[in-house]
Amino acid sequence: MVSEHEKDEEKFNGSNWHALNRLVALAKFQFIQDSDYDADEPKRCAYLAQKYEGPALDWVASVHASTHGAAFVSFDQFVTATRQAFGIADNNITALLRRDLDDLQWKDDVPTFFAEFDRITLALQITSHETRIAMVEAKLPMKLKVLLAEQSLSFSNYDTMRERFNGMWAMDPTRGKTVTLPRTKKPRCGSCGKKGHTASECKKKN
Repeated sequence: MVSEHEKDEEKFNGSNWHALNRLVALAKFQFIQDSDYDADEPKRCAYLAQKYEGPALDWVASVHASTHGAAFVSFDQFVTATRQAFGIADNNITALLRRDLDDLQWKDDVPTFFAEFDRITLALQITSHETRIAMVEAKLPMKLKVLLAEQSLSFSNYDTMRERFNGMWAMDPTRGKTVTLPRTKKPRCGSCGKKGHTASECKKKN
């Protein structure tokens, strides 16, 4: 029987390349306290392979069988082979990161937005304050753009900008609360007395 933890556990299916990055890191952390870290490379490969599913699992099973286990000798080579097999080798990573940056949308959870933005831009080696500020400003919702204009706020330092928005998020009294609109009363018809329409819209009037 599959436990709830196992159901929620992240897997790599061949298309979700972010999951592979996280699982590679977990595989390294899993054995980092071992006394002989390098000797555990086959175990790390096997640990990572257990996190594959679907096409990725089919691929690793066929590779393991065809190489009689030799594919699991070097962890780094195993990871490289996985990346090449699913089009996420180093020469494709930049294009994938660019797409992620383009798709990244402003979030109500501001710290999460900046964590993602920092991860992607640093991976792309985008470190210019001016460039990063311009990228964030392009993703701001109109209400925040108006607020910045009203307060005559402009930034020359990206870290200052991030701290300012994180501070605004932390001080927002509506943070995490669901905003409900007030219910409007339905009109009552002056002709037939029923709710939902006015006398001018009444179909029963003469």
